[in-house]
Amino acid sequence: MNCRIDIKGLANGKHHYGFHIDGAFFEAYENDTIGDADLSVEVDLLKEAGLMTVMMGIDGTVVVPCDRCLADLSLPVKIGQKFSVRFGGAGMENAEEADDEIQVRGDGAEIDLSQVIYDYVCTALPIRKVHEDGKCDPEMMEKMKDIIF
Repeated sequence: MNCRIDIKGLANGKHHYGFHIDGAFFEAYENDTIGDADLSVEVDLLKEAGLMTVMMGIDGTVVVPCDRCLADLSLPVKIGQKFSVRFGGAGMENAEEADDEIQVRGDGAEIDLSQVIYDYVCTALPIRKVHEDGKCDPEMMEKMKDIIF
């Protein structure tokens, strides 16, 4: 999945990009939690000299195994995140003092948002991923009755 934005020659000002993320995206990361996904990623980028502000919205669903019955569980994902990308040169001497929202990066012709998207989606998942009461796979729940004391 290509979530790259070519920034070489990109004019200063506002720019909009969109990506669609599916299960293949998470397979590429060898993620064993997310089995499938249907996510829309909208990126609004404000480019200025030496700094870009990125407003990213991720909306859709991911499919994970239920922690209780192991059946597929569809979870909604809605993320809004703002961060900045600073380029080499201006301000790089104080990079270690940068705000947590600023990702310091060297010179480059593109920005690859894949890792950022992956991290935001994975950290947005609840710690406990279970169906609502009564919605788990009844066959699996019956088998578990025999195992649980």
